[in-house]
Amino acid sequence: MFSGMFHLNKDQLKQYIIYAVLALAVLINTAIIYSPFIPKNINLEVNDTALSTITAPRYIEFESRQDKIANKKTQNHIKNTIPPVYSINQTINSAIIENIALFFDDIASNPMDKLSIYISQILSSEDTFYLKSISNDMFQQLKSDTLSITNTLLSSGIKEINHAVVKTSVSESLQSYDPNLQNIAYHIITHYLQPNLTIDQEQTNLIIKQALSSQIKQTSIYKKGQPIIYQGERINGAQIEVFKALNMYHSKASYIELFGIFIFTLIGILILDRFIYYFYKRAYFLKYICLSLLVLTLLVLIGRLSLLPTYLPSDVLIYLLIPISISSMLLTFLVSSNIALITGTLISIFISLLFNMSFDVFIFLFLSTCFTTFTVLKAYKRSDLILSGYFIGAFNIFCIIGIGLLSKETSYSWYGINALFAFGNGVFSAMVTLAILPYFELLFKITTNQTLLELANLNHPLLKRLMMDAPGTYQHSLMVANLSEAAAESIGANNILCRVGSYFHDIGKLKRPVFFSENQFSEDNPHETIAPRISKMIILSHVKEGADLAIKHKLPTVLKDLIEQHHGTSLLSVFYTQAISKEGQVPTTDDEFRYSGPKPQTKEAGILMLADSVEAATRSIEKITPQKIENMINKIFKDKMDDLQLSECPLSLNEIFTIKSSFLYLFRGIQHNRVDYVKEVEKLNSQDNSQKNSDDDITSTDIKKS
Repeated sequence: MFSGMFHLNKDQLKQYIIYAVLALAVLINTAIIYSPFIPKNINLEVNDTALSTITAPRYIEFESRQDKIANKKTQNHIKNTIPPVYSINQTINSAIIENIALFFDDIASNPMDKLSIYISQILSSEDTFYLKSISNDMFQQLKSDTLSITNTLLSSGIKEINHAVVKTSVSESLQSYDPNLQNIAYHIITHYLQPNLTIDQEQTNLIIKQALSSQIKQTSIYKKGQPIIYQGERINGAQIEVFKALNMYHSKASYIELFGIFIFTLIGILILDRFIYYFYKRAYFLKYICLSLLVLTLLVLIGRLSLLPTYLPSDVLIYLLIPISISSMLLTFLVSSNIALITGTLISIFISLLFNMSFDVFIFLFLSTCFTTFTVLKAYKRSDLILSGYFIGAFNIFCIIGIGLLSKETSYSWYGINALFAFGNGVFSAMVTLAILPYFELLFKITTNQTLLELANLNHPLLKRLMMDAPGTYQHSLMVANLSEAAAESIGANNILCRVGSYFHDIGKLKRPVFFSENQFSEDNPHETIAPRISKMIILSHVKEGADLAIKHKLPTVLKDLIEQHHGTSLLSVFYTQAISKEGQVPTTDDEFRYSGPKPQTKEAGILMLADSVEAATRSIEKITPQKIENMINKIFKDKMDDLQLSECPLSLNEIFTIKSSFLYLFRGIQHNRVDYVKEVEKLNSQDNSQKNSDDDITSTDIKKS
């Protein structure tokens, strides 16, 4: 029943390994990031004696009990000093205006003996009689002006009645009236007028709230490593508060924080996993994800170690001790700039979590890792790497200056010491990368451009053998190198890998060089004397023999892969056709006449296949013209695509078109027949003889001189 569980194929086993690696990475990084949040219990009580000096494990700013009392006092002072906001009550205004209007209407519509008693409470009988005696026009004008004066007084807001102000307003507005009418208007207004300003509690509370929000609260600050209590001191309540704020006092682990960190870590690592899965070839997925996660975990661990107590000056930003650029350098050299960027971003996020989600930490690490990636992108030599370290250090200084300005730092010593550490961060990262890069190459069997450039030396023993034993193949390889390098540059592939891979792709022909057309300098063709099936076996074997030579001479795996993949599973059509012709029957399958593969798995392998086929085909064109070259190249590309030879490599149709254009551009100026390899060999031999004669002459001269 369970026997099937223990019989996994290679792909299933690899998938389970990937799951295990991802799970392990999530757990390890979660544990590292959470470790500073694990409470360090202090069991001292007030008046107990400290047995050792206790320092703050990290920076903290909190509001102590004394701070709260002081802040509360400040808040009460703010509340008491802010005057209430008054607003005009329009309801009161309307009532006053309406009452005055009704008063005038009552007098106008009733005879003297019918007037209400309340009118006598406002005006004397003489004033009432006088008011009744004036003309209707004058009466209406007085009513209108009285209402206007009242409106003016009300619109300015009245907290309490100021009779002098009312008297002045009436006198100024009714100066054309006789004194009796002015006096009547004054009495009417003062009788009905009342305060119309009421406290607007909502606006008052809003202003108080704004004032309180701008209040700079008093807080207690402890920097990392700052002593909280010294050995032998008696502990007091204020120190207990500090321990509580640091989650060090009779505290338990917060599983909420742990779960939050776990979620961030899980999401980040899954994003990295999916990115590599979708954008990089499956054959290298396990290697790339393991490398990226190892670099990520190591840098996060270094970030955690930087939080341990140090003897550095208090002004030094601790995160400057984290050589973040190492991750970008390693991953750019070993894999790609894209993986370096996304891994560097995740490292920046994870380390900022270590520092209580500090934005300063994230922005410095993120900018530094981005700049590093772009700086080392074209660093091919060891000296280029060291030089990059100086540029990165200078960039780090600018980042620190920006952080200091945003933090409103004014101390020149702060800028000086942190600039020194920032510069050292870049240089140190470059030196460490230079030291550990070979070990990562060896561990993950990844070949960097630096190693490839060392192999590009044409004095390599295999290439020298190729030049001497198979000169036609040697010249062919050089031409393929030019084609593939240009094509790789045009689509952003690894042009160095293409060039070096081209040098070595046909080393398997060294075993039987004369059986390959480019090395046949006479009219004799050894294939004419043997059966097509034997010829097929000889031609097909050069791929395996090349791979064996690569292993024997310890060439990098990536070159061995190119040797094995540069023909894919292509058909040896010439010998296949000859076999059919001689045997008189069509085989049921052509697999016997196909290379064993695998098909190209990378862009570089696909480019090499196309360049190899194009170079070999164009050499055979008679009376070469640009049109013939273009037709031949189009045919080669069509045949390879129809035969699905590029189906397993990540070349897009647009990239294939660009590669074709690159080949056409290089061949455009060619107006000669196929290369005469005999002349090339004679030329090489002539150069060797010339050099030898020159050396003999020099030796003879030296002997004569001596």
